[in-house]
Amino acid sequence: MAFGSSNGHTNGHGPSAGRANGDSRASDRPEDYAPIWPMVPGTARIPITINGAEVEAEEGQTILQACRVLGVEIPTLCYEPKLAPYGACRICAVEVEGRDGTPISCGTPIDPGMVISTHSDRVIENRRMVLELIFSDHDAYCLPPCQFKCPTRVDIPGYLKQNTLGNWEEATRILKRSLPFPAILGRVCPAPCETHCRREEVDTAIAIRDSHRYCADRVLEVDAPAPIPWPKEPDTGRRVAVIGAGPAGLAAAYYLQLRGHHCDVYEAEPEQGGMLRYGIPQYRLPKGWMDRELNHVWELGATLKPNMRLGRDFHVADLLAQGYDAVYIGIGCYRSNELGIPGEDADGMVNALENLYNSTRGVPVPRLQGARVLVIGGGFTAIDCTRTSIRQGAAEVSLVYRRDLKDMPAQDEVHEAIEEGARVIFQAAPTRIVTDERNQVTGVEFQRMKLGEPDEKGRRRPEPMPGTEFIVECDTVLGAIGQGPELSWIDSEPDELRSAFEVSRRGTLVSEENLFRTNVPKVFASGDVRTGAATVVEAIGEGRRASYAIDYWLRGHDLDDPQVRRIVSEPQPNFLTIVPFTDDVKEPRALMGKLDAEARKGDFNEYEFGYTHDQAMGEASRCLQCTCEAIGHCDLREAAIEYETTLNMAIDERSIQDNPYVGVNHGYGRDETHSFILRDYSRCIDCGRCAQVCKDIVGAGCYDFIGKGFDSLVTTADYVSLNETPCVSCGRCAETCPVGALMPRPRVLETYQLDISRCIFCGICADACPYDALRCGPEFEFSEYQRDLPMLDILEMSDRERPTR
Repeated sequence: MAFGSSNGHTNGHGPSAGRANGDSRASDRPEDYAPIWPMVPGTARIPITINGAEVEAEEGQTILQACRVLGVEIPTLCYEPKLAPYGACRICAVEVEGRDGTPISCGTPIDPGMVISTHSDRVIENRRMVLELIFSDHDAYCLPPCQFKCPTRVDIPGYLKQNTLGNWEEATRILKRSLPFPAILGRVCPAPCETHCRREEVDTAIAIRDSHRYCADRVLEVDAPAPIPWPKEPDTGRRVAVIGAGPAGLAAAYYLQLRGHHCDVYEAEPEQGGMLRYGIPQYRLPKGWMDRELNHVWELGATLKPNMRLGRDFHVADLLAQGYDAVYIGIGCYRSNELGIPGEDADGMVNALENLYNSTRGVPVPRLQGARVLVIGGGFTAIDCTRTSIRQGAAEVSLVYRRDLKDMPAQDEVHEAIEEGARVIFQAAPTRIVTDERNQVTGVEFQRMKLGEPDEKGRRRPEPMPGTEFIVECDTVLGAIGQGPELSWIDSEPDELRSAFEVSRRGTLVSEENLFRTNVPKVFASGDVRTGAATVVEAIGEGRRASYAIDYWLRGHDLDDPQVRRIVSEPQPNFLTIVPFTDDVKEPRALMGKLDAEARKGDFNEYEFGYTHDQAMGEASRCLQCTCEAIGHCDLREAAIEYETTLNMAIDERSIQDNPYVGVNHGYGRDETHSFILRDYSRCIDCGRCAQVCKDIVGAGCYDFIGKGFDSLVTTADYVSLNETPCVSCGRCAETCPVGALMPRPRVLETYQLDISRCIFCGICADACPYDALRCGPEFEFSEYQRDLPMLDILEMSDRERPTR
């Protein structure tokens, strides 16, 4: 998504620039409805009222035309300004005082004294109904399911396409648009994208994580500047203090630097990385490799200030006093949760995070040598402690988790831990620590659990089973049942800040969803400090999105404006449960090579080798390219987000899965037989614009409504290919299509030779070219298209006589 471009700046949280009642859709202030372009001189003015504001409009205009001149937004899908109103979609309907129903604004002329409401509750509900009816047979999606599921919304089909071409630098550039550290996440991401890969319906999911590891590694190997997603913007003069050099903080700093804001990154530890360095073992994430990628932040101009601990060496109040324009808090979760059972004070209880911290720094842990180690928990920290204990020389290592394997985020690593010799016990929860007379740990008592009803995350709740207690013998216990952020620094802040910072019941710092503002002006927070312990990819996603909010705010935008909130929150239509895919071609997933289990036991070096060149290209070629070519300019998608008929992260969720009209999708499929135009009627919304333009402007008449009722479709006669119609390949149908049902088909020409001496200036080439790359001059002189010339608006030729074939 794009950042804001205004150069303004405000203090606090920005001016209150929103419209009445905080709604950007409508206003009752006449000054908000100044015409956005001049009215025609000499045209009679008609007084009307729009959303409570008395204004004037031109005689002869429709309601929609008048509202557009006055800057009042009304959504349309079937409306084409230079054609007669059709009214097929009815999404532009409004309320008019004294009239029954909701007339369509595109076909209703204005009358003197007309009182119009464009965004009443009734109108909004009608528009939602229209959209839900369309979605009931819209067998398509905006983002591919894999991309939708990724917390960073990375363009997965885009970079995989570049991988198939061996263009590793461009693939990495695409990744860095949303994901600044693809090599790191290529090693530690749990890959939620792969659980929604449509390739699973054919054979097995694409190895998305392993694929972006390969292309990012190839770029890191080259002694050249790292690719950046877009050119770095000029210095804005704004300074941002980023607290925490972990995943969230460095992601925020990376994108803020790209937008021209200078970042000073304050880090409590001597080196960068946060949990990446001190919480993830070397065998999963080599620190030298990690540093090479994290250094991209400093190459953009950010400054690292190590050994600066919040609450000890500085305070938030200090940073504000130093003149920082914004402060971003992105610290991680370094406080281990207690088990909450008797005996936790026994000798032999080891802090899980402290053990990993020492291990990653190369500090020996003598007590684990030959010990019988028991790890309690089921997350990444628990698995890392289990496998690290094996490498530290423990005689026995057991892992106990209160849920089942499918509830664990690191299932592959669980299997690898078992290969390395760990014992894993599922559905058991600790009840007490067993000790001897010296208070030395001798074991842990557990109680069997059964899985009950699902919790708020969809995981079945573990319920104790009385009388099923058992003891696991051990002498060292590592409790890894979760972490939380350390927020004791709040107490050292001045009174006005200490009272303003809010801590949730879960012990996290409270900041706004999507905007990430805290209650302290100029201070933002996201990542683990806001959400609690999460995955690295989730922390990076939060840091990136926080940088967007900070950037918008630094440029003077009002974050309370609903339009800005929608942009910053990145809402996306949610179509994960539709669009089935089947194919007969089976291609096995490429598997990375790795050390065998016995060799891994005492080795802290990275054990996965990564893909070979051929494996990376072959795996990328398995991608089905589940993309919508119209995502950047789809009117239906914009309306779905605006009217909350889809999953919108900025507001209470209203999902397409709740659509009362959803039934059986037609699933028409794609027609790729034409050289210039791609047709995908699963995306068609029956607006009829292509049929109107093709008949009334082009004169070819290739399209019409076929079928009745729910089975109606705008297509060619008898569903034939465009090649069998009078189509002149002008591309006007694709230009006017409001969704992705008709799209210009990308073509690659190896050579295109032109002999001007043979040209007779017939103009057929210029008339037929779907991209207006050629044009006819006023004196029929052949002239080539120049990029700085405006595109030829063929709709302006509607009065020109053209033969009908």
